[in-house]
Amino acid sequence: MSSELERRTAIIVALRCGRAPKEIIDFFKYPKATVYSISKSFKELEDIEEGFITPERKTPDRSQVRKRSADFIDCLQTMIKDDPSVPMMSTLAERLNVHRTTVLHAIHEDLRCNSYVLRAHTSNLVQNWCLENLN
Repeated sequence: MSSELERRTAIIVALRCGRAPKEIIDFFKYPKATVYSISKSFKELEDIEEGFITPERKTPDRSQVRKRSADFIDCLQTMIKDDPSVPMMSTLAERLNVHRTTVLHAIHEDLRCNSYVLRAHTSNLVQNWCLENLN
């Protein structure tokens, strides 16, 4: 079990036992924001479903995953390889007709690049150095 899941479980169990959020914070030394957020969710669900709450977090929105299809990733990767001098992700986003954060997530998560501009710049520096020193 992950530490976050253990933390959320402990908070929920303490809330079910009737402990106040302040008592939970003092006893477990958990962050206030975490305890109060879970406490708020617990109280909202208590009215609706008689206190039924699970320690798992919500599943992430899959709309980003749907936008970043294999074709989209291939197209983005081709654009970056063909013209690495494109300075801004917003320019790529305009060309692909998507939001800038979609391109940002695709580059970081799907292509596993920290900065495609830096990689292109570094390869240009290496290439220039080779041309100057190896001729």
